[in-house]
Amino acid sequence: MNLLSALDDQPPALLSAQLFTMSVFLTAYLVAVTGLLGTRGRLRAAVVAALAGIALGFLFTPWTLGALFVAGSVGAIGLFIGLSWLLSRALGVHDHAPSMLPELEVEDKALPVLVTLSAADRVDRTERGGFAPPTAPAPLG
Repeated sequence: MNLLSALDDQPPALLSAQLFTMSVFLTAYLVAVTGLLGTRGRLRAAVVAALAGIALGFLFTPWTLGALFVAGSVGAIGLFIGLSWLLSRALGVHDHAPSMLPELEVEDKALPVLVTLSAADRVDRTERGGFAPPTAPAPLG
């Protein structure tokens, strides 16, 4: 029996549950693999992905079809991450830390001095139609 032809033999009542469980698995696995959350959030996402992967084995009529979907999606995500890593290494952008500051070319070893204005030297922006300076929030207690 061909496993891909077994997709046509799935009960129609389970199709929405299969799609929902597959989307939960893919979302949780991507969150667990990437650095979107901290360590605790990634661990929770990995547990949700494992439970959804096991549930896919129960939802598909031949359980091997659910296992193939899980293995194929994990392999595809791993291939994408590996290829993007190789591309970033090949282009030379892998080790650069993102920064919003422009790169300064300083000829001597002295550090540039930043000039700050005191409160008396600043122009009041509210007179010119700009925004007022930020204020601290009021205490809750």
